[in-house]
Amino acid sequence: MEITTALENKNILKMENRNIMFCLSSKIISLLGTNIFNFALSLYILKITGSGSFFALNVLVGMLPRVVLGPFAGIIADRFDRKKLTISLDIFSAVVVLGLFCVSSLFGLSIAIIYATSTLLSTISVFYDTTLSAATTDLVRDEKLIKINSFMGIASSLSGIFAPILAGLIYGFVPISLFLLVNSLSFILSAILEVFINFKLNRYDKTTKDESETNSTFFSDFKEVINFIKGQPPLRALFKYSLITNFFITASMAVIYPYIINNTLKMAPSQFGIIEAFFSVGILGTSIYVGTRKEKQDKTKEICLGVAIMGLVLILIGLPTLLIDSLRNNAVLSIYFMILLFTLGVGLVIVNTPIMVSIQRLTPQNLMGRIMGVFGTLCSGIAPLSIIISGLIIDSVHPFLLLFISGSVILATAVLIKRDKDILPMIIS
Repeated sequence: MEITTALENKNILKMENRNIMFCLSSKIISLLGTNIFNFALSLYILKITGSGSFFALNVLVGMLPRVVLGPFAGIIADRFDRKKLTISLDIFSAVVVLGLFCVSSLFGLSIAIIYATSTLLSTISVFYDTTLSAATTDLVRDEKLIKINSFMGIASSLSGIFAPILAGLIYGFVPISLFLLVNSLSFILSAILEVFINFKLNRYDKTTKDESETNSTFFSDFKEVINFIKGQPPLRALFKYSLITNFFITASMAVIYPYIINNTLKMAPSQFGIIEAFFSVGILGTSIYVGTRKEKQDKTKEICLGVAIMGLVLILIGLPTLLIDSLRNNAVLSIYFMILLFTLGVGLVIVNTPIMVSIQRLTPQNLMGRIMGVFGTLCSGIAPLSIIISGLIIDSVHPFLLLFISGSVILATAVLIKRDKDILPMIIS
């Protein structure tokens, strides 16, 4: 009996590692395909229009589907086979890009067609990301959740590092029509890799619930998840604190920090690009570390530490704006900001990984898609609001004051998390 159990555990471990490997490879390729497409097409729009507003509009149409469709994507992820969904969505993405390739070959590219394609691809991406996030607990056992979530962070950071580089190279040396053809093939490759993933390795028996759920409506599905969140104080607390930190981090890093680098300190664009890369390097290195170390029990302590690190980094980012011009050395400032952006990436992983694992452990598998959809919508929906508010006040308020307020609020949030009794159950999770 003990030999049989040992063999079973060994086989499960082998399947888990296989799932992680194929899932990581598939997500990297799919993310690269999406990000390279968005980056290259944005460059194309900027080139043919010369207008920053047209460029920004393409970014906006890419954000809106995530804000609006997250809950619906979660319902779909819970209702249908997640393996078939991820494969179908990757194939659908390939068809969309291939269609754009055919249109561009016959008629050329128009701005309207690019916007329509970007919106469609972003919509597909919302459903794909939500489904894959919901499927995470199906791919591995509970003790491997930290590892697989960390590796998903690796996929995102690798895409963040290489997508702009590859898009710039491809856009500069390859005709746009050929680029679209290659891009469509990347989605096909991602779908092929997903065929080899076992999406039911840790999946409960669906026969215990199908009868009651097949007759449910979208409204009742959504109402069910809202009632579940209301009845889970730790989950509500995680959502609340995630919204607060996301609001101030997004405002600081999407608007205030670039304003400081480019307008206040007047550093070169090349320096800005190198500094930005260190943020992804921080995420990558910490994701590898978290994914390979032994899981710590005290999730609250880790989250507090990561939130405090991010709050402190925001305050430090604003300090050079208080220096007089004669004391500013661009080489020294570059190293200073590289260290800070790297540290911010470290803090982000320290916070995001235990939060995601805690949400997954608090959520039943049959609600996982809807919870991930709602969580994604809340986090994505707060981003445009924070960008708009910070954009409106950046010209009239000193940037250091804005970063000092943002950093202080985030530091206060770390203290609140430490003292929040609703978070305490996570210590022993």
